Amino acid sequence: MDRLNRDFLVWVDGYHQKKHTGTGQTPLARFAAHTPCLRHAPDNLRDYFRQTVLRRVAKDRTVTINGRLFEAPVRLIGKRVTLFYHDDHPEAVEVVFNGQSHGMIPLVDIHVNCRVKRDKNSQAELTPAASRYQGGRLWGNGGNDE
Repeated sequence: MDRLNRDFLVWVDGYHQKKHTGTGQTPLARFAAHTPCLRHAPDNLRDYFRQTVLRRVAKDRTVTINGRLFEAPVRLIGKRVTLFYHDDHPEAVEVVFNGQSHGMIPLVDIHVNCRVKRDKNSQAELTPAASRYQGGRLWGNGGNDE
C-alpha cells in the first residue's frame, strides 16, 4: 500500500506539471490562476458541523440529549428550543430559541435544580434551600461535655 501511495503521488505530481492541449495550461497553473476566488474558512468552521436536536424545556428547566440531562435558562421553561452539540464533545451544548443563542448550557446540577420553586404557571424562582444542618456538632454540644 505504501508503494502504491508513493507511485500515485509521483503520477499526480507529473500530471500537474504537464501542459494540457485543451487549456494550454498545466492543471496547477490553471488552479492557481483562480485562487483569488477562494475564501478562507471561518474561524468557527467546526460549529457548522454540529448535531441539531429540538427539545421542549421542562418545568424543572431541563432538557435531555442522549440520556444526559442539561439545565436551560429559566426564561426558556416550556419553550421549544434548538440544541447544538458535537458527538465527540457532548457536554458542550448551545441552546437557541427563536434564532437567538442563549449560550452554553451545563449538565444538570441536582443540588441547585431541586431548589427551584415553581408555581402552577411554570414561573420559576431560585431560592436557597432550608437546611436543618447545624454543622460541627456530632457529639452533643461540640465535644465540650465536661
